[in-house]
Parts: sequence; C-alpha cells; structure tokens
Amino acid sequence: MDTVTRAVVFSLNTHSVLGNGPMDARGRYDARIRTIEQQTNTLQRRYDLLAWSRLSVFILAMASAIGTLWKDLGSSGWSVTLGASVLFAVLVSYHARIAQQRDRLQAARRHNERGIDRLDGKWVDFEDDGARYLRDEHAYALDLDIFGKASLFQLLNDTATRMGARRLATWLAGPAQDDTLRIRQQAVQELATLHSWRESLAVAGAHADDTLPDPEPLLVWMERSPTFKTPTIPRICAWIGTCLVLGAAVLCSVLSLSAWVFLLPYLVNILVSIALSRRLQPIIDAVSERASDLERHGEMFELMERQAFRSEGLVALQQKLKASGRLASAETRQLARIVSFLDARRNGAFRALIGSALLWDLHCVFALERWQRRVGPSARGWMRVLADLEALSCFATFSFEHPDFAFPSMDPGELHFEAQGLGHPLISDDERVVNDVSLPGPGSLLLVTGSNMSGKSTLLRSIGVAAVLGLAGAPVCARCLRMSACTVMSSMRVSDSLKDGISRFYAELMKIKRVTETAEKTPVLFLLDEILHGTNSRERHVGARSILRMLIDNGAMGAVSTHDLALASLADELPDRVRLVHLQEQVVDDKMIFDYLLRDGVVKSGNALRWMRFVGLRVDEP
Repeated sequence: MDTVTRAVVFSLNTHSVLGNGPMDARGRYDARIRTIEQQTNTLQRRYDLLAWSRLSVFILAMASAIGTLWKDLGSSGWSVTLGASVLFAVLVSYHARIAQQRDRLQAARRHNERGIDRLDGKWVDFEDDGARYLRDEHAYALDLDIFGKASLFQLLNDTATRMGARRLATWLAGPAQDDTLRIRQQAVQELATLHSWRESLAVAGAHADDTLPDPEPLLVWMERSPTFKTPTIPRICAWIGTCLVLGAAVLCSVLSLSAWVFLLPYLVNILVSIALSRRLQPIIDAVSERASDLERHGEMFELMERQAFRSEGLVALQQKLKASGRLASAETRQLARIVSFLDARRNGAFRALIGSALLWDLHCVFALERWQRRVGPSARGWMRVLADLEALSCFATFSFEHPDFAFPSMDPGELHFEAQGLGHPLISDDERVVNDVSLPGPGSLLLVTGSNMSGKSTLLRSIGVAAVLGLAGAPVCARCLRMSACTVMSSMRVSDSLKDGISRFYAELMKIKRVTETAEKTPVLFLLDEILHGTNSRERHVGARSILRMLIDNGAMGAVSTHDLALASLADELPDRVRLVHLQEQVVDDKMIFDYLLRDGVVKSGNALRWMRFVGLRVDEP
C-alpha cells in the first residue's frame, strides 16, 4: 500500500468536490455518438450498394461499347452505352454526396468523442496546447499554466480556425473591460444552451488533417490593391484570345483547314500566359488550394447568419456579417468557386495543354480581382467575427460540460475577490477539493503556510485561474465568485538562465519588481509562491516583509505561500488586512494523508524530514 494517500473530502457544507454536472454533458455526448453510429451504418450500407452499382453499370457500359464495335449493333447498342454512361455519371455524383455525408457524420462523432475525452481528463493529449502563445515575460501565463502542455488553453480550445485559436489565447492573456465582460457572459450563456448548433459549427469547420491553415496570406491579398488597375481592356483582349483558339479549333475540325489556323492563336496565348505569369503568380499563391477552407468558412458564416440569437453580443456579431449589404456566407462561397476553377491548373496536363492556351489563369485572376474590389476589405472583419464566435463557443462548451461552475459577478468599485467553493478546473472532478477564499478589499493579503505538497501552490493557481477566466468572460471553477476588475500578476515558476547569466534569485527579483511597479499604477491581484526562498532565512524574512508591506500600502491584494512562519507577525501588525491560513497533512498509521482543506492560522508542523525518509534518504534524528 502506498505511503502517500490522497483523501478527497466530501461535505454537505462549504467544502465539497465539484463534479455532478458533467454527467449531463456525458449523457448527451454518449447519446449523440449512438445516434451517429446508427446513421453512419445506414449510410455505409448505401455507400457500399452504390459502389457495387457503379461497378456494375461501368461494366455494362464497357461491354455495350465493346459489343457494339465488335458486333456492329448500330444505334441500339450505342443507346445502351450512352444510357449506361449517363447512369454511371449520376451514380458517381450520388456516391460522392453519400461520402460527404459520411465524412460529416465522422466529424460529428469526433466532436462528441472529444467532449467525452475532456470529461475523462484525456484533454491533456489534445494536439494543440497553445505553447506558441507562451511568452516568458507574460505577467502570469507561465505560472498559471495558461498555455502549454496540460494548460487551460489545451482544455478550452475547440476552435477550427487559426484566428479563432488566436482570439481565445488573446482573451486568456489579458482582461476585458467591464461592459465587454457582461456582453461575453450573456453570449456564452446563450451558446451553452445551443448544443446542436455548436456541434454543427464544429462539423462545418472540421479539417480532415486536423491542421489550421494560416488565413493571413489570403487576407493580405484581399486588402491590397488589384494587380490590374483598369482591367476592362485586358479582359476584353483575354476573351478575344480565348475565343480565337476555340473558334480556330472548331473551324479546323469542321472545314479541315490547315493546322496553322489553330496553332497560331494557340501559341500566341501560351506566350501571353508565360509573359504574365510573374504578375499572376503572387495572386495564385495567395488563394491556391483554399477552396475547401473557404467553403468551410462559408458554411460557418451561414450557420451564424441563420441562427436567431437573443443576446446583445451575438446579435451584434451577426449584424457585422450583413453590414455591407452582402451575406458573408454567399460571398465567401463565391470566392471558393472561383478558387476551385483556378485549382484545375494543379493538373499538369490541363495546365500545359489547355489552361495556357485558353488563358485560364488570366480569366480566373480577373474574376478574383472583381471579387477583391467588391468584397475584399470586408473579409478581415468577417474573420474577426468568426474568431470571436469560436472563442465564445469554447467558453460555452466549458460551461455546458461544467454546469456547476459559476459566472462571476463583476462588481465596480474597490478591489476585491471573494469566492465560495473555489477549485482548480485542470484537476479532475473526482480529485478536486474546493475552498472558500476571501480578499475583501484593497490591501488584503492571504498568507498561506503549509507542509510540502499540501496544496499551497495549487490554491494560489486556483485563485489566479479563476480571475483569468472571470476577466475573460468565462465561467469559473467555483460555486460563487464576486470580484472586481484587476490586473493579475504572479511570481511562482522561476528559473535561472545560463545563456543570459541570470540566477534564479535575480530572476525572481525581476518578476517581483514588475509586480510592485504595476501595483503602483493599477489595481493588482498578486500571487507569490515561496517568496524569496532562494536566500538565507534572515534576509528572506526582511525582504519578504518589505515587499508585502509595499504591495499592501499600494492597495494591491493577493495571496502568498511561504515556509517562513515569522511572516505571520504581519497579521498582528495588520489584523484587518492580513489573514493567516494553512494547509496540512495528517499522519495515520505512519502514512501522510492530504485533505487540501484551508484552515485558519499557521501550520503547526512540517513534513520535510518525513518526505526525505520516504524517498529513501537517511536522516539523523533532530
């Protein structure tokens, strides 16, 4: 039996484990997966039947054609061949449609399975952990696990576009204004009830290869000036060149004219294509192979345009898709059609033998630039709307999967943070223990003492993550939270840098300096873990007291964990501002049991020597 046992404490009072809500989400996800399986099986049987039907009709058409040629069956044989060929084409089209429906069902299944994975704690294996957004100099992202492996972003992110992922990261990296928070909360609460709609949005944006293409090159092209400033004359010349080639081909085949009648305009058009290729290529590179992405965006826009939203924020986003008098969905799909025509050039034979002769690239570029002049400047705004919607949808899914998580009440006025049943959302429901935390006003300090591994750092992170989520407009892992607008600052994970010649102690000092300087300018919620533990006891005590007094005097509020029990004297000096709390373990049958419950006062004992013995180190008796 393990020496260390985690004890999750259940109580009917203020301390409990949050975990009842996800069963509702799990039930819905399971039900949807069962329904999707039934629909997929039906479609698969139809798909297989069509595959055999296609093969049979193809064999019939080939046999009819060969038989007609071999036996000279005349018009009746060719009629059968033609009829079978037409039927084959119809079956191919229908088969492709069934395959597309099956792919959409598979995307819907992945969406629901991903929800179950989140509830089961398997979200830590999701590919996109947002590590690219992590900056060492950020005020709290590294300390609070906002980005990176097993991070808040990895748990929340369910976006289908790169701009959506970036918007979610931006919201988690900095607070919104009070009015914006109210609007976001209302939007998230409405979206949380639209389960089927959110699934449809995820299916519409699903990528077969799970990659998020960068839209920036396409958006840059949309916003820049067209290559052809006055396209009328070049367009007329292009149509003349194309018509000459097609007309010459018809005349040569009907009137048996010299091949030069066809070859001359054919070669001229090829030379024109070569001459213009350098001007056309940047445009082609910007849009090439984007047809499927644009189709997905168009479908996502259409879902938003058609939904009858009620909340202020969602209605405002919806109106932005229609502000110019054009529907974003229709315009995006029109661009997708143009790009799909352009993508025919990816076939080398078509490009060499037909595309150049018909000035295919030139006609497509003219169509693209017509769209660019008419719609281009609106496109980035549409993508921003989609990014906002995806970030809101991520928060809504989080709320749906955790209905017992509360939306914080954002109060104006003095700095404060008061939570009931506060826990950490990255800890699974069956292990999470919650506590009440109160920082009632400016200058409030929660001084947390405790033995090793008792949960001090987790408590600080719970406070920080709740503040980050609340200031982003999302629900928080608490039964209730009242807080005011503030700037979250922390110093928890600190490391030295051999490359920059910076010691761990100096790195911590620089982080703390940023906290104190910010507190002089704006309301701050600070979180300091094991403050100044890289120096000797006397200097640590003097330095820590000075830093905490400075923060308190500047009206900042926060929590500090420490092993320096002498800091408890601050509570005697400032009883209205400093609250002493501790976390501890219990020793039962020579085993350490942690309950992670917050208690008033200073911890009475440590466990460092016990841990040393546990890992096999010999320790002399004190």
